[in-house]
Amino acid sequence: MATLSDVAKLAGVSTATVSKVLSNTPYFTEETRLKVERAIKELNYSPNLPARALASGRTEIIAVVFPYIYDPLFTDPFVLHMLQGIEAVCHERGYNLLLSTPRLTFEGPDDLYLRLLRSHYLDGMIALDNVPLASVSEPARQRDIPCITIGYHATHHYVRTDDHGGGMQAMQHILDLGHRQIGIISVSDSLNIALNHRLTGMRSAAEARGLNYDAFPTAQGDFSVDSGMAEAAALLAQHPDLTALVCLNDRMAMGAIQYIRSLGKRVPEDISVIGYDDIPTAAGFATPLTTIFNQAPTSGQVAAQLLFDLIEGKPVQSVVLPTQLVSRASTAPVSRES
Repeated sequence: MATLSDVAKLAGVSTATVSKVLSNTPYFTEETRLKVERAIKELNYSPNLPARALASGRTEIIAVVFPYIYDPLFTDPFVLHMLQGIEAVCHERGYNLLLSTPRLTFEGPDDLYLRLLRSHYLDGMIALDNVPLASVSEPARQRDIPCITIGYHATHHYVRTDDHGGGMQAMQHILDLGHRQIGIISVSDSLNIALNHRLTGMRSAAEARGLNYDAFPTAQGDFSVDSGMAEAAALLAQHPDLTALVCLNDRMAMGAIQYIRSLGKRVPEDISVIGYDDIPTAAGFATPLTTIFNQAPTSGQVAAQLLFDLIEGKPVQSVVLPTQLVSRASTAPVSRES
């Protein structure tokens, strides 16, 4: 196996110069870089990552932490969309990603995750930290690991979207269309702090119109399409006069639409449905979905950019991103017959 010294000898430079080329450190010429790269290719040299980390103090590895709180995590388009934004920035900076999915208890994240934090293997981390049960960013902060939180747990540096404003936009849209018989499909309070902020925004919008928000029937899904179908069935069985469903994510909204169609009803002529997140499939769904654009890729990109600023010792300001109503074909004015 070729060594750093072998590369330096073939390129006719010092081992220090080879190290600088490998780490993109400045102060070498383009001619030198090309000589080193040719030698690396000819010798099929692969850097010893632990040795490089020991020498440079950097592993060039960023952890992305998504607590594992529900089974569809790895098929959740919102999570994948956010990860896409993080990966783009990290790849551009020459960093690899390490995905961690800690399980949570009242005592905190599991020991497997805590062992990772103790390993000195991470240059930093980005944590989706919205589960009320426990924070995944707090143990990293205690170990002085640079961390950017996407979410609502207390932290010095965070990126989040305006969930309260997004909830207001969703409810205002439905109310502006004349709906007053409104059902809500949310999730358990124990699953997601951000969704609780969306609900308070919806309450604010309803109460601003003089409506009793607590009179709106509510069901709790688990983010999945199947749960959207099941909870829509429960709501409509108990409240057949509903003219609109407000769903706290797009997949539950899609499930609700599928169930409504199974009854022989039409969306939006009989029942309007609005989702939240604007996942990639929302626009191309059989009934294109009205939703709230939640800036998932941008959240990931901004979090990664802030993390590299933090690693480099630059000043970091937390960011709150605005949401946007995306009006499509799944909502319409309430029918006069309703």
